[in-house]
Amino acid sequence: MKYRVILFDLDGTLIDTNNLILSSFMHTLETHCPGKYTEQDVLACMGEPLLDQMRRFDPSQAEEMVKTYHAYNVAKHDELVASFPHVCEVLTQLHEAGVVLAVVSNKRRLVVDMGLKRMGLDHLMSVVVTVDDVKRGKPEPDMILLALDKLQATAEQALMVGDSRYDLMAAERAGVAAAGVAWSLHADELKRLAPAYFIDDMRQLLDIVQIQSARG
Repeated sequence: MKYRVILFDLDGTLIDTNNLILSSFMHTLETHCPGKYTEQDVLACMGEPLLDQMRRFDPSQAEEMVKTYHAYNVAKHDELVASFPHVCEVLTQLHEAGVVLAVVSNKRRLVVDMGLKRMGLDHLMSVVVTVDDVKRGKPEPDMILLALDKLQATAEQALMVGDSRYDLMAAERAGVAAAGVAWSLHADELKRLAPAYFIDDMRQLLDIVQIQSARG
């Protein structure tokens, strides 16, 4: 087994929350800054901690904008989230093979727990670290380091899988190998950052970790 621990980002990596995030942002921006921003403006900063993102749009209203976003995001969560191909089956195989799985997310624990439960992944995670648990979210390494500490694992034993540059940057700063995913909205950018792995299909993780694939 090449890696005994795999750390996953959540949004855009394990669960498809792209529609939910964009809808939540556009509702918030139209409420507080009508007509000023487009989806492209949102896409440019996706992956950062939410308050940092809102400060980019309007520092004077950032905290109120976060509240508006949170209310809409929770209300629409189960309606707008979706699954990515092969995620549940691959994570189940990894878990059954003894690989330790964890989530490190810049989202609040409330919605992280909602997403994991909605997609049936909650029982597979040994540790969940969210923005509520650290002073600095990704791209700083704090979440990854906390997860490794909780799991009593070294950086060399772990792989970080994510869909944004912030995931890859956090992994590098923590000394952890990283894998980018091709279903990211920022796939071209991830390729340019040259992570240790770039996967087009979640089932490739079985080969990377050296778990026998069930593809036949």
